[in-house]
Amino acid sequence: MTAPELPRPPWASALRQARLEAGWDAHRLAIELLRAAGPEATASAESLTRRIREWEAGRSTIRERYRLLLAHVLQLDADWCERRPGPGSEAEQVRAVTRGLITLDELTGGTDLVAPAVRNAHAAHQALRADPVPGMASAAAEALQVAGWLAFDADSGLLARRLTSSSVLTARAGRDAPAELFALSQLAMQDAHEQRPDQARGVCEHALDQDLPPRVRGLFELRLARAQGQEGTPARALETLNRARSRLRGESQDRDPPWTWWVSEAELDWHEAMIHGDCGQWPQAVPLLESALHGRPGTYRRGALNDAAHLLNALTRLDSWKAAEQVLRNTIVPGVEHVHSGRTQTLLGRIRSRVAERGGPVSLKQLVELTRSPRLPVS
Repeated sequence: MTAPELPRPPWASALRQARLEAGWDAHRLAIELLRAAGPEATASAESLTRRIREWEAGRSTIRERYRLLLAHVLQLDADWCERRPGPGSEAEQVRAVTRGLITLDELTGGTDLVAPAVRNAHAAHQALRADPVPGMASAAAEALQVAGWLAFDADSGLLARRLTSSSVLTARAGRDAPAELFALSQLAMQDAHEQRPDQARGVCEHALDQDLPPRVRGLFELRLARAQGQEGTPARALETLNRARSRLRGESQDRDPPWTWWVSEAELDWHEAMIHGDCGQWPQAVPLLESALHGRPGTYRRGALNDAAHLLNALTRLDSWKAAEQVLRNTIVPGVEHVHSGRTQTLLGRIRSRVAERGGPVSLKQLVELTRSPRLPVS
């Protein structure tokens, strides 16, 4: 007598169903996973095909890295493998999805993640209305803030502002001051991106009037420096940035919230470069953008592509065609296949127009045409 076959767990059935709906066999799914993983892929197509069959049979669990890649490739919600029913677990579920979205953003950019992020934020808001407890308010504020960031990276400015503003109000209602400050800093970031220095300065000065932890104060000084540069006071901007740099280089203290981790040396170099760029000082911006690009971790593909696009922008403004071609070949052309960032594509679109207008070399024009993302419409 053979042992009865155990039923597949729900996540295994969901994986098989999603693969079939995509019209793929296991080998094709393995190829797509390897393509999404890019240079970090370590498995072969054959071994990954066998692993997929094990997953679909429920005989092997799926590690987080593969869960996130599967969600990206098969267009599944980031929590597809983690949903667990049960009273009182809504906040934990929301946070699990938010963590998955943050991890995917670093690998793939925000364009493909906006829809699941908005669904997660909506679910969190609905759960908060049904059970307005502090833990749910914090989870909802974080979900709204992350959705706002992803919409910003997708170049959906109005949606980004609406989601981030909702995060501010949700955090304030839940008396989560660190979450409110994070969302406010994101609004200041968007103001600077949209060349609204007066609004960015107003947000920053409001925050800086408070008793802030050192790294949070440094973050708002960083945003303020960008606004000051756009207002035509570069010396003042660099003075403010240097204050921020000294705070953010220091070790985290007990009062510093966990979300200040992302302000790295590369991020500081990028902001200093943007101050020079806002003032038309492109020769000073180039080495800082090179430092930012080379200072990113290898897993931070979205940030590296954005750095490279801004470096290309500076180089093409200086007619540095040879260096521009090198950045295109080494980073941007390989990167756009894996990273889908609407704001980076908008910048690359402006660069394509500039290269055409300024009569760059034919080889450069051919390379820059390869920067169009396969997931975004031709501009």
